[in-house]
Amino acid sequence: MLVNFFHSPEIRQAYEISFIYRWSHVYETGLRNRIVGDILTTPVRLHDHFELYQKIDRISPECIRKPLKILALIFMKYPFLLANTYILFRTIRNRHIDLVHINSGGYPGAYSSYAMLFAARLCGIRKTVFVVNNIAAGYTFPERWPDYCIDQFLVHKLPVLFVTGSRCAGEQLKEILKLSGSSVISIHNGISPRAVTETRQEVVRRLNLPEERVTIAIVAVLEERKGHIFLLKALGELKRKSPGDPLPFCIIEGTGSKEESLKRYVRENNLSSDVRFIAHEENIFNLIFASDCIVLPSVSNEDFPNIILEAMSLGKPVIASRFSGIPEQVEDGISGILVEPRDVSGLADAIQRIVVDPALRRNLGNNAQKRFQELFTDKKAIECYHRLYTHILEDA
Repeated sequence: MLVNFFHSPEIRQAYEISFIYRWSHVYETGLRNRIVGDILTTPVRLHDHFELYQKIDRISPECIRKPLKILALIFMKYPFLLANTYILFRTIRNRHIDLVHINSGGYPGAYSSYAMLFAARLCGIRKTVFVVNNIAAGYTFPERWPDYCIDQFLVHKLPVLFVTGSRCAGEQLKEILKLSGSSVISIHNGISPRAVTETRQEVVRRLNLPEERVTIAIVAVLEERKGHIFLLKALGELKRKSPGDPLPFCIIEGTGSKEESLKRYVRENNLSSDVRFIAHEENIFNLIFASDCIVLPSVSNEDFPNIILEAMSLGKPVIASRFSGIPEQVEDGISGILVEPRDVSGLADAIQRIVVDPALRRNLGNNAQKRFQELFTDKKAIECYHRLYTHILEDA
């Protein structure tokens, strides 16, 4: 969504945009590859206790990692928060800012989000939009217990309007923070599809895919929360139950911590001729376009996945988990198929329906593309944010 803002003529004509972000080499590279134009950008080097966790994992024996992380949490998290607040305060104190838009992966997300809230308040900025792009974390995790006081201070003392990407995320946030309905609104994220630069045949030849088989693809980081293992188990179930029936060819795009275990599962369960791992596809829209169906069997830490919107924009049917904000994207049986998380048999049945029925694939894909054009384009989302900003800035 941030890239959509930066490239929107309507937003750029209406507002003077200044983008402040926590610097890292990876983020900087991605930013320069995606942003076109003369947006004022300000990288800042902030402290993050999660970076200490990564260093502990690299240099410490496994037996002492957990105690060291607890010490880092107790002694560094909140000093880092104070330091980051000061850094951001110095960054923005001499700028004329009418509204602060904080883009967070979840809630609380990166603790630089907290720091920006406090820095804005210290600078006298009273109009703040806090965008939450995932399901908020409750207080069941010990790491969140000390945050309770900060959350209560934020809710009762700071003028913050929360925006979530789905109604599901909004309800969760209201429940956790005990917010009133007027403090949280939902604006669906939108995307601007990138160009497809290859034909299906060109992608098939380049990746050496079997032309005669229905192709399904999962495009997601290889982590447990994305549910790759359940997709592989569903393929295995189809192969065992109906050895003579056509089995789809599955492409798994991405890298992550579960890569080796997933590849091992494929080898050990006789799926090597049915599954292809691709670490990185340069233009992911080419891969989506060449696929007959996109699958996302996520099981946790998910809200409003972009990959589903990307597939819908190209008229591709989607099979996905029925949880979080996904049912707000996909209408079950109309623009895709929803299955319960971790339901291997249900996922296998959905894949089988897609494989054997070309008319179903076509109808679901056409309906998905229509739904995308009506609800999930970048222009639709930008219109909603523009109206929101106008209302906030006009409200004395």
